[in-house]
Amino acid sequence: MQDLRREPSRAQYINKTWAARIQLEKKETIIVGNRPIKAVAWSALDLLSEAMRVDGHIPHVKNPQHPRILYASCDEIRENPLKVADLADAWAQSVKAVTGRAHQRNSPVMAGIVFSLPKEMIDEWPAFRDASIRWMKKKYGERLKLVIEHEDEENPHCHAFLLSNFGISADGKPFSESFGAVHEGYAESRSARRKAIEKLGNNAVTKDGKGYTKGATTRSAFKDAMTDYQDRFYFDVARHFNLTRLGPQVKKLNHAEAIRQRDIKKAKADRVAAEELKLKALEEVRSATEARRLATLHMEQQRLAAQENAEMISSKMIEDAQEKAKVEGQRILKTAKLAAEHKENTIRALIENDDRVVVRIFKENIQLKENLRLLDTSLENAEKEIEDWREKFYSAYNWLRDAVRRLEFLGDFGLSKIFKNNSGKTAEKRLDR
Repeated sequence: MQDLRREPSRAQYINKTWAARIQLEKKETIIVGNRPIKAVAWSALDLLSEAMRVDGHIPHVKNPQHPRILYASCDEIRENPLKVADLADAWAQSVKAVTGRAHQRNSPVMAGIVFSLPKEMIDEWPAFRDASIRWMKKKYGERLKLVIEHEDEENPHCHAFLLSNFGISADGKPFSESFGAVHEGYAESRSARRKAIEKLGNNAVTKDGKGYTKGATTRSAFKDAMTDYQDRFYFDVARHFNLTRLGPQVKKLNHAEAIRQRDIKKAKADRVAAEELKLKALEEVRSATEARRLATLHMEQQRLAAQENAEMISSKMIEDAQEKAKVEGQRILKTAKLAAEHKENTIRALIENDDRVVVRIFKENIQLKENLRLLDTSLENAEKEIEDWREKFYSAYNWLRDAVRRLEFLGDFGLSKIFKNNSGKTAEKRLDR
């Protein structure tokens, strides 16, 4: 067993009960869902059916899951846990064979134990569960018939079922243990009752001026025995898991009031949970609103940057094209003037019959033709370069237009007016100039 060495914070929970062969109706009436219900004490078969999650026996479980069998005294019980109810009935029949008196149908035939841990200690549950089962095996031996684990309710817990031994002894005689062999409180109360009858008789007596009855004696003996049972479990198991022996010592309520208080507590917890969900939802709305604002701001900044880049690229490309056209035009004008001068000089030389001038002009004309050929080649190259710049500009322009359209789709900024057809035509006109 694990010793966690921490400050105690939780009380142990182990409860022992019994079941008869038949279902017993109690005098107490409880209110469930605004309906009065007559409480009943479940039979042995009822308890086993609830533990095995049989339909009709688990109205208190919202989402039942298949139970896990942790221990069975034999394969027959492991295959069919409800077989324990048949063994309990067989034990009741054996009582008559031994004592000669029939076992009453409303008398206990099977003991049940429930032990649990709070859900906050779920990590320690496997070790606590195994330690508790070892403790019961050591205490009850072969009387322990079945242990079932449930994890479909608020806290993890186990149900254990005990039967007194019965059968045929070594000398061939039938034997049947008392029910007290599996329930300490029952054994002590029956013993105290017998002693009270022997000492006081069947009627109530007065001792030292105080009321004193066998009923009070048996209740006190039952309580003392179960207190000792809880103490032993605490010393052997619970204290090693940082559990306290006693809880907050609240006032014990009857079943109806306990259910009412539980419903009130659950309603308060549901209300608190609803408020927490409401606050969480408001916080998520605020976060979403802020995220949308930041996204809108970021997209607006991207839009302005894209627009600025588009205008800058367009202006730069148009200015470069205009500058190149200007330089090329000046060069063409200069070449045209030179051609005119050469023509004038040629005419003058022909008129004056100056051979030297004619030869010189002839040579210059040849050079001029070569220059004109080179000039035509340069003009063709300039036109190709201008066309390349025009294609680059339209490519960049289309890319930016698509980018802004994507931004419009995401943020609905209404930016299409920046890239209307007339704007493209205007840019084209500016480039032509």
